[in-house]
Amino acid sequence: MSHSIKNCGILIVAAGQSKRLGSPKQLLMYEGKTLINRLIDIVKETVDFPMLLVLGAHAEKIKAQLTKPSIAILLNESWAEGMGNSISSGLQALLQKNPAIDGVMILVCDQPFLKRHQILSLLALQEKSGMPMAACYYAGVMGTPALFHTCTFPELLALKGDRGAKNIINHNIQEVAKLQFEQGLVDIDTEEDYKKLIKGKE
Repeated sequence: MSHSIKNCGILIVAAGQSKRLGSPKQLLMYEGKTLINRLIDIVKETVDFPMLLVLGAHAEKIKAQLTKPSIAILLNESWAEGMGNSISSGLQALLQKNPAIDGVMILVCDQPFLKRHQILSLLALQEKSGMPMAACYYAGVMGTPALFHTCTFPELLALKGDRGAKNIINHNIQEVAKLQFEQGLVDIDTEEDYKKLIKGKE
């Protein structure tokens, strides 16, 4: 059975505390923009889909620095429970505003090498494969950005705690189309990660 997505939504999950970094990673500067504004701009330049940003820790600080303040935002008061909680509550809010959505792409802001190409390629790959899911593949694992057909929504909406969408992907590996994105492995968790990233740009 082919799974076609006609009305895709975008869910940006940016609710974490950045505990290991010591400051909100969403507000780190890269290529002249904060990581969160950079991602929002890339999405808006690439697709015209309904988008929701899930914030939690540091929400007010991040909101104050958004260059596209018109973006729909969900403040997840239970952000400390983990990524799964942010995904399920975010998808619920996205569906309430846009009930016609039959697919969702989940993105995080600390993949600095993400560009328009990965978003478009993921959409094209899912359409061509007809699989219920398509996800980026790097260093032997699958992760974000990831695209989910509406048939997976019950599982996404049931996520809790630290159990993120990766669990759904791993439990249904035969139903996932893979998009190679080696640089997707680079994310910013520590000051060291950030220094390495900036050094690479010099």
